[in-house]
Amino acid sequence: MNQTDDQQQINRLIGASKKLETQAEQIQMQLEFIGQTIATLQITEETVENLDKLQDGQEFLLPLGNFAYLKAKIMDTSNVLVNVGASLVLEKTIVKAKEDFEQQLEDLNKIQIQLRQAMQQVMQQMQEVRSEIERLAAKFQEGAPQSPMGS
Repeated sequence: MNQTDDQQQINRLIGASKKLETQAEQIQMQLEFIGQTIATLQITEETVENLDKLQDGQEFLLPLGNFAYLKAKIMDTSNVLVNVGASLVLEKTIVKAKEDFEQQLEDLNKIQIQLRQAMQQVMQQMQEVRSEIERLAAKFQEGAPQSPMGS
């Protein structure tokens, strides 16, 4: 390979490195989203699990986001309304809701593992590309005309 070929190869590798960086950032965002979803689902599951400690008619504070609450009374401790997507809410027994949440958590944990594996592969590819860039850059430097020493 001559210097022009080396320079073109370096440029291609730099492009590949940038694509891999973008891919790593996307995977990281997905991992963060999955992590937040898992945390929220775990809180929901724990709350549903504790419903049997409450009684119909008992007052409680209903969170309206992170900064406000509403005083409410429990009307039914044996069923919950579950968002199943597309603005669709279904009434489910506590047992069925817990089973569904556990399945969702299991599925999310599997996705999280797959994303972490994908991240490791991307990071390995990035390291390989960077090593090749460094190798070619060093070779390119060796072949470049040397500036005279001293003056």
